[in-house]
Amino acid sequence: MYKVAHVGLVVKDAEQSSLFYQQILKCELVNSYQDERIKLVFLNSGGQIIELVQRLQETTPEQRTAGAVDHIAFEVEDVSAEMERLRAAGVTLLSDKPNSLGKSLKNFFFLGPDGERLEFIQGML
Repeated sequence: MYKVAHVGLVVKDAEQSSLFYQQILKCELVNSYQDERIKLVFLNSGGQIIELVQRLQETTPEQRTAGAVDHIAFEVEDVSAEMERLRAAGVTLLSDKPNSLGKSLKNFFFLGPDGERLEFIQGML
């Protein structure tokens, strides 16, 4: 079995997205890299790394439907409290209240700066 090194997420503006992930999602900046083609920002989220990828030069658009990442989930202790915190911060929520997934799981989805779907989930998988 291989350990996942990181999840890469293409963004329009790495600086804006990095601030959102640090301020709203409490991620910690680990590293960054930039050359004439690309800007990369690596953020730690509870021991997992999220890589923000900003393309600085136009490239041939690739169709990324098959295998596209649907969302990134973040584990939280209280989804209701987090929903209120995000609402107060002006983050776009995709539901008015948390969803119950059986007896032990609750979640809700919201949008990041580029419209990426993000999830807060509470409970044991």
